[in-house]
Amino acid sequence: MPASPPVSDLDEDRLLQTLHEEQRRIGLRLRPVSVVFNVGFALLFAILQIWPLAASYLAGSLYYLWVFRATNAPGYRPNRLVLWIWLVIFAQALLAVLLLGPGAGFQLYLVGTLLPSFSSLSRPLSHKLFQGAVIVAFFLLCDTWLASETPLYALTPRLTAILRHFNILGFCAILAWIAHAHALSAHEAEQVLQRIASSDPLTGLFNRRAITELAEREIARSQRTHQPLSLILCDIDHFKRINDSHGHAAGDHVLQTVANLLQATVREYDCVARWGGEEFLILLPDATAAGATAIAERLRAAVEACVISFEDQAIPVTLTLGVSLLDPQENWHAAVNRADEALYRGKTGGRNRVETGV
Repeated sequence: MPASPPVSDLDEDRLLQTLHEEQRRIGLRLRPVSVVFNVGFALLFAILQIWPLAASYLAGSLYYLWVFRATNAPGYRPNRLVLWIWLVIFAQALLAVLLLGPGAGFQLYLVGTLLPSFSSLSRPLSHKLFQGAVIVAFFLLCDTWLASETPLYALTPRLTAILRHFNILGFCAILAWIAHAHALSAHEAEQVLQRIASSDPLTGLFNRRAITELAEREIARSQRTHQPLSLILCDIDHFKRINDSHGHAAGDHVLQTVANLLQATVREYDCVARWGGEEFLILLPDATAAGATAIAERLRAAVEACVISFEDQAIPVTLTLGVSLLDPQENWHAAVNRADEALYRGKTGGRNRVETGV
């Protein structure tokens, strides 16, 4: 297998966009849980008539609803209110510790903010370190000065223990949900990145590496089942002339249009790939040389009959195609070379034609 091609600037941009999108999905998965927790605590403290905490958690639930709506909108971009969302949790924890004391365990929720914060690509490392330092200092404060202070709302030891146990369970549940959300998003990101790595960014077809891997599997299957396997190598005629006469944007439009036309014309189980430049390669499982030649002629006629226009200018486009049948005893590159030789004969013989490799 050939070495993987270097990552282009366009591929790098697509990778970064994918990672940012997966981080957004993590937030969308976590914020409904945050709303439920905030509403639950608001109701609990309203029942206990601890109105400052009831108000703070009600405000927190409204804030999360606003954030959830903002991040779900098309074209969303992270802003400071979202990136610093942990400050809301810190303010709630600080108020709860001051009113109820550290024994109730509300400071535990701050630890859960570290994972999404440190995994964020949008937040500078200095902000992450600052957040970690604040949380460590707050925990030290809870274990020293605040531990000896009388809380403003003195709860019974039993009720304090119930809140602490509930918060331990709640903290573990949230931590588990964060890990689960990251795992789901990592799996989805891996699938997206695999598609990016195997596709041509302009046409959306398989790229050279992906079709090579697929061809090796199809060759193994062909050898195992004794079914024929053919390929077509095709090239857009006078493509440089199209770029020179109409511009590179028109050339890209022609490539996209031809790619879509090839994809729509071949059989459902055939595979079309951009081989490089203006060349396309089509893998034809269970196709004899005669069958592949017939498919190639159908492709040639479809492209010739297609009216491609760009900025109100018609661009005549034709294809030259080379066909080869894979010998079970030969390797993939030998079959490609024979198709390339047939393609060259078609080019020198007048273009807009189909040639079969020996």
